[in-house]
Amino acid sequence: MTDQKNPRAKRAEPWKNEHCVWHYPRKESTWKKLREGQITATAAAALFGVSPYMTAYELYQVLTGTLSVEIGENERMTWGKRLEPVIAAGICEDNGWNIVDARRYMFAISTICDHMAASPDFLIEDPARPELGVGLLEIKNVDKFVALDSWEDEEAPAHIEFQLQHQMGATGLKWGAVGALVGGNSVRTIERTHDAEVIGEIMRRINDMCQRVAERREPSPDWLKDYDTIRAVYRDAEPAKSFDLDNPAPDSAFDVDVLQTLIANAHEKNVAAKLADDDKKRAQSELLHYIGDTETVFGESWKVSATTTHKAAYVAEFKETSFRNLRVTKRTPKAEKPANKGN
Repeated sequence: MTDQKNPRAKRAEPWKNEHCVWHYPRKESTWKKLREGQITATAAAALFGVSPYMTAYELYQVLTGTLSVEIGENERMTWGKRLEPVIAAGICEDNGWNIVDARRYMFAISTICDHMAASPDFLIEDPARPELGVGLLEIKNVDKFVALDSWEDEEAPAHIEFQLQHQMGATGLKWGAVGALVGGNSVRTIERTHDAEVIGEIMRRINDMCQRVAERREPSPDWLKDYDTIRAVYRDAEPAKSFDLDNPAPDSAFDVDVLQTLIANAHEKNVAAKLADDDKKRAQSELLHYIGDTETVFGESWKVSATTTHKAAYVAEFKETSFRNLRVTKRTPKAEKPANKGN
């Protein structure tokens, strides 16, 4: 058993097995370096189209080195990290578990499936069930309203369920749990065992993605979810490079009919969005004009809130970035010039 007061104390490490190689970097920068080129548990859900953070297309672009994703830390994330050890200790106390490893940057790389890796939050054991061996504990600090929308009593959101199974697949451990502190005062603990079928499918999709990366065969984008990703991938236009729709080169990579259809569709949607925005402004201004300085209108069918918002003056600082500015313009055919009449 680990010294609970000093998780770095010398210990036996029975969780080490032939399924993976463990790394224990001391610095975050080293940990991030280890993650490069690996498909981690956080990214597993992207392979199934259920990740709230990235799509399979974006994951592919990251793995090929085309994109670099750096998630900025907000106040909620900072406090989540600070509270992780406290939440983990409380959940383990409630369930009679022991924390056997709490090193901040532990990282496991699978020897069974290339490019499969995981960074567990904690490794735990249950003295009442020694036959289970060491397990995984994934900690979540969840907003109350997020929990109401996406958490079930006995089931975490799909991307977290995939995350835990991925971790078990990468480490070879046979059980794990998700421990969530909801709204700061309520705990949900969901236990899972190694699901060979799910883990096998995760590994199959990892192998497929790695094969795509090797062959430079990108997955099909989700045109809505991947909007920003596509703008980033194709952020650099080649100056003076153009294409003449009316006089295409014989060896052109573009199909003129397909390109014409895409351009017409983009233009149609731009016009529709402009008209919809104009209609929205008209409707809101008419309503506001009618209710005047009334702050709230309510009834059985409707509630209207028209509070006054005060915004202090501020100077916004934006990081340097590049992106493509796509504009589609429908040209008006030029009128034919009248023929010159002789004298």
